[in-house]
Amino acid sequence: MELRHSLAIDLTKCEYQAPDSQTEIAYHQLEEKIVLLEFSPGLIVTEKDFSESIGFGRTPVREAIQRLAMAGLLNVLPRRGIKVSDLDACSVLRLLEVNRGLDDLVARSSAVRATNEQRLEFSRLAEEFDDIAERNDVVAQVRLDSDFNNLCMLAMGNEHANKMCRLLQPIMRRFWFAHTRMVGDTRLISRMHGQAARSVAEGDEDKAAKAFTRIVDSNRNFVQSVIYK
Repeated sequence: MELRHSLAIDLTKCEYQAPDSQTEIAYHQLEEKIVLLEFSPGLIVTEKDFSESIGFGRTPVREAIQRLAMAGLLNVLPRRGIKVSDLDACSVLRLLEVNRGLDDLVARSSAVRATNEQRLEFSRLAEEFDDIAERNDVVAQVRLDSDFNNLCMLAMGNEHANKMCRLLQPIMRRFWFAHTRMVGDTRLISRMHGQAARSVAEGDEDKAAKAFTRIVDSNRNFVQSVIYK
């Protein structure tokens, strides 16, 4: 009850603005390449490699690398280069413990605070998730999941939760993508994301929270299946 009461607070006078800069764009492009394993786990790369891969200059790429290192996707090795972090199932499982409570906050606050324009966008994403489910498109699922998470961050309007989610979500997306061949049929997770997006669009915080919880539970079961295969 306390959580729901806090979400009803009027935040119109302290609106959160999403960052828009070369560093932000560089970060998202490099994150996607790492998540989709274009830079494979354990690979040693240089700042120049990253810069050439996305066509950005040294400064935004360097700042993006620092943020990716904070998110646990990279390890900066003094005088040796930059190592793409290894995949660690047990670490991801511990991450999901943290993510459970955070996702409930994201779900409820997004459902309550989303603007009309954002609700329309959530509805559009829900339809895209349904389409991806029909096509069983793994790469499209990963990319749309990123779009969905970013829209949730805008809708909930909380820069502190934004920082925490950005530390957690890419790691799970990369792990899921790396091991998704074990699942084969990824349509269920796409449909679950569609249900979550639709619940937020409808402004139903309880329904949204349950939808987000189902995704977290599914991810946990997936990681456990990798550990105990």
